[in-house]
Amino acid sequence: KTISGHKYLYVIKNERIDGKIVQTIQKYVGTADQVYDFMMEAKETRIASYSFGKPAALLKAAEDVGLIEALNKHIDRKNIMGLTPAEYLLLIIIGRSEHALSRNVLDEYFKGSLLKFFWNPKYKLSSQNFLNYMEKLDEETIRRIELDVSQTLIQKGIRPTKLTFDTTNFYTHIEHGENLPKKGFSKDKRYDKNLIGVGLTTSNKNIPFQTITYPANVPDSTLFSDLIDNICKRIEEIGIPLEEMTIVFDRGMNSTDNLEHVLDKMHVVGALPSSMCKDLFQISLSCYEEEWENGKKNVVKAHRIKGVWYEKEFTGVIKYSETTKRKQMHEWETKKAVILEKIEELRSKLNHKGKGRKMTAKGLMNRVVDTIPKQYRGLFDYNVVEKEGELQLNFSLNDDQEKEFILTMGKTVVFTDKENLATKEIVDMYDSRNMIEEDIKWLKDKLLIPVKPVYVRKDVKIRAHVFLCVMGLLLHNYLLHLIDDQEISIQKLTNNLEKIRMGLVYKGKEGKNAEFVIEEMNKETAEIFTKLQLGNYIPS
Repeated sequence: KTISGHKYLYVIKNERIDGKIVQTIQKYVGTADQVYDFMMEAKETRIASYSFGKPAALLKAAEDVGLIEALNKHIDRKNIMGLTPAEYLLLIIIGRSEHALSRNVLDEYFKGSLLKFFWNPKYKLSSQNFLNYMEKLDEETIRRIELDVSQTLIQKGIRPTKLTFDTTNFYTHIEHGENLPKKGFSKDKRYDKNLIGVGLTTSNKNIPFQTITYPANVPDSTLFSDLIDNICKRIEEIGIPLEEMTIVFDRGMNSTDNLEHVLDKMHVVGALPSSMCKDLFQISLSCYEEEWENGKKNVVKAHRIKGVWYEKEFTGVIKYSETTKRKQMHEWETKKAVILEKIEELRSKLNHKGKGRKMTAKGLMNRVVDTIPKQYRGLFDYNVVEKEGELQLNFSLNDDQEKEFILTMGKTVVFTDKENLATKEIVDMYDSRNMIEEDIKWLKDKLLIPVKPVYVRKDVKIRAHVFLCVMGLLLHNYLLHLIDDQEISIQKLTNNLEKIRMGLVYKGKEGKNAEFVIEEMNKETAEIFTKLQLGNYIPS
């Protein structure tokens, strides 16, 4: 119809009724332009695909453990516009787990992520705001957040009865930092770089309980002594009697003073260094009265003993694993061959007559020592002699020392003050250290929740950076607790979460007539999706 010079389009339907043509429908459909736009939209169905599993699962975990509430409670957002403190810092955690490792790329990551459907900032994300919030994560604020999360976990039934403590360090590219970056013994063998030390305490379910970041030149035994009081204070703050708690730690923490300090407060499970066990390793395997299969289906044999170590009487267990012995033997044979080959290379270069600086006796000895890994140095006899201006290197394997060393393979002496524990309980409690060692590997794995690279220089921001990475680890381990399946490792969990994607199906402009759908999953992935109730996180 043309009305006042304008054309309007209608849909008209005519029908024959009683022999006459009658108009039964007349419906206005708009102008020609509107009809054209509608036709084009109807033709073009578009699909946008988003990573869903990891962001949704980590968001759920952060809500469940009270991390979101704690971050917003203890961090002041004064003068910082846009996302809340929890949203900014969770974006770092989630983005880092999805390989957005730099603050400068987090804005682009956010625009293309699922999170934009949950958080709708009025202001553009600022890389400076990430730093502003990290600067607010000082040691006391981190302590309060960790405390709140621990209390929330207790309310959910994850009540700690055992703590496991271990340390590591990470190399950085920080040349001129403050107090934290220091040269030290690099566990990644990057002695040319400044390091930061990280002490991690985990509780039951392998949930991180407390994090400490420290200068890497502080010895583990010194650090442990200072840390125990802080751990005890935390335990008391969450309302658990200290006498109910057991702490598990590595040999590097052992000392008479440390053990006396700990035993005054809680129970301990540790292991003796090989140097204190020579007589114990001589005991025949036929005397080992207990045997069982561990979680990896490897046979463990054990012999229970009593002993006085570090000026205290303890219950001890000598445990033996044939599988561990085979691995250690293979490693030794491989390393021995490499060492002997390198020594022959050194010998071939001695007293070289060509140009260049002549090697000194001291320089040669340093080269020899560097060739032998620390744990094997006592197995070789070597010296450097200078005769008539020429160097002579004497180097040989000490057969007696090697036999004694082979006798220790596959064996560990575990000790505890809890004499009422069964032998297997003592061994299992010490072996639970393997879980924290695995977690430390994940913190070093660039594909999971990597601490490296560290893009900040100030101490407060380095501590904040490490804390956020450890919180990422906590969220992953909490998800494993919810799934409760021994066959699902943290790596398998991550792989499955990465497979869960969400499609946004829409016509025309995004957001108009849009529908969110979860893309097809395999059986294992679907079971994880269901157990974690991730369907609740599909945007409405």
